[in-house]
Order: sequence, then structure tokens, then C-alpha cells
Amino acid sequence: MHRSRLFWAILGAVGALRLAPAQLYDFNVVAPPSGISGNLAISARTQGTLIGNYDPDTNPNGTRTKPGLFGSFDPTENVPVEVSIGAAIGGAINRQASGTFRATVDGGNNTITFENLSLNFLANGPAVLPVTITLAGQSFRTRNPSSTYILPSQGISFPIGTVNLSQFTAVQTGVGAGVLTPAGAGTYDFTAGVLVDLTLAANLLGNPLAQTIPFVLPLQGQVVVQGNSAVITSLQPLNFSQSFNPNLDLPAFEFGLPTILPPGSTANLIFDLTLEEIGFEVDLDINLRAEGTLVPEPASLSALGLGLTALLLRRRRRA
Repeated sequence: MHRSRLFWAILGAVGALRLAPAQLYDFNVVAPPSGISGNLAISARTQGTLIGNYDPDTNPNGTRTKPGLFGSFDPTENVPVEVSIGAAIGGAINRQASGTFRATVDGGNNTITFENLSLNFLANGPAVLPVTITLAGQSFRTRNPSSTYILPSQGISFPIGTVNLSQFTAVQTGVGAGVLTPAGAGTYDFTAGVLVDLTLAANLLGNPLAQTIPFVLPLQGQVVVQGNSAVITSLQPLNFSQSFNPNLDLPAFEFGLPTILPPGSTANLIFDLTLEEIGFEVDLDINLRAEGTLVPEPASLSALGLGLTALLLRRRRRA
């Protein structure tokens, strides 16, 4: 009698080890269809000075600058001008996504947990976005070429081409958990949130602009489990607006500024600026399809289960 009870108790424990409802899967994000679409904008505000790239020894024919609209402009004068520059980068974006993560699907407790999530929202290359510069501050004049820049209080804006959004990633930094709602055999609807660092980076006028944003990434969709494989699909909006004040001194850089009065030439200026503010406006849809493979249970547990089962069967035959 004692042996019989022991047999069924241990057999139940082995069964629990081998038939636990929680299953761990390694997932790979598949593109397409995985990707992002919508609108994204990056803004920057700087404060500092500009000056012509003239040097009497190395660049005597370079551009010279002087604040003000009137008065003398001596043949070798090159005077700094106080300015602020705002940049607006943004527009429509449509890129593919890639990545990996682990997820534990627990049908017994109707929960799902995420580990090691890492997503790249620019899997098929950088996004090309138009950029507009707004120049404000002191009105000034230039020589080589001769031009006048009358800067109203709100500044003057002009497009300068495009920039590449070179990085847009989400990397898990903390808890990732959600709830499952049964929706059929091996099928669950789910809602989850994953603590991540969102990192966006672009290069503006030769200067890298990058920011990492702690964020709770929302995920909502469906999980379909079929034995050793699983598929997660999610379509979720991502909307947020946030600004930062890094007060970062940028390395001095040279930039060819189009002339205004008269137009048609280029003034070659050296900017010495401090990045005072950087902002992000994100209004995107994130579409994810991830295909998972069951992670085998540790070999020690398998061996323990098989060993206990064999031992119990031998004892049962002897009883």
C-alpha cells in the first residue's frame, strides 16, 4: 500500500515536470509583414554663433561675416554673429522590422511574459526624411559672396535637403508581461507591456543627434500555439511626444548656407552651437509577426523524469 501511494505521488510529480502548461519559445520577427508606418518628426533647437570660414593665411578667399545691416565692412573683418538654429526633421515613414525575443506562454494561468526583446524598426535600411532649418538671431552681412541676411524675430526657414534616420530600436530593459484570453484551441488573445529603451539617431549638419527614451512598449494581438511552434501577431499604435534638454556643446562645423539677398550663392560659415533641446513626435503603427520554436526543457529535468519513471516501473513489477 505504501509503495503504491509512493508510486502515484512520484509519477504525478514527473508528469507535472513534463506536462507543465507554461511553455518557453524563442521568437524571430519576420519581415515582411513586420514593420512600422506612419509619421515621425525630430526637432532640435540650438544657440551659439556663426562666423565666415575666412582665414588670412589658409583661406583668404573664404566667406567673411559681420553683424548688422549697415556700416563699414573692412577688407579683413570676420566677426562672429549670435544666432539660434532650429531644425525640423520628419515626414512619412514606412520601414520593415526585425528582431528576436523569448516568451513564456502559460495557458494554465493565462499569462505571457517576454524576455530579451530586441527590435530594429529600420531592418531594410535608414529612413530618408526631409529637413528644414530655421535661422534666427542677429541680422548680418557676408562677403565672398556678398549677401544680407535679415532675420526677423521668428527667424527665416528654408529646406536643406534630407537626412537619414540611422537608428530606431527598442531593447528590453525590464519587465515584460501580459494577460492571455483563450480564443480557441491553442489560440489566445493577449495584451502586454514591455519596458524598453527606444533609441533614435540621425545626423544633422554633420552632427549626430541621438536620444534614448525609457518607454513601455505596448503589444496587443494573438498567440497561436501548435506543439513545438508558436506564432505571435500584433498590430499596435505607438504614439508619444517628448522633449529633452541635453545642453550639449556640439563640435564646431562648417556649413554652406544659401544666400537670401540676393539668392543663388552659398556662404561658407562655421557654426559653434549648443544643442539646447531635442524633441520627438511619433505617430506610428507597429505591425509584428514573430515565429517561435519551443525551447527544450533542460536535459537534467528530462533525465530525472525518465529515471524516476523507470525506477517506479521496476518497483511496481517487483511488488
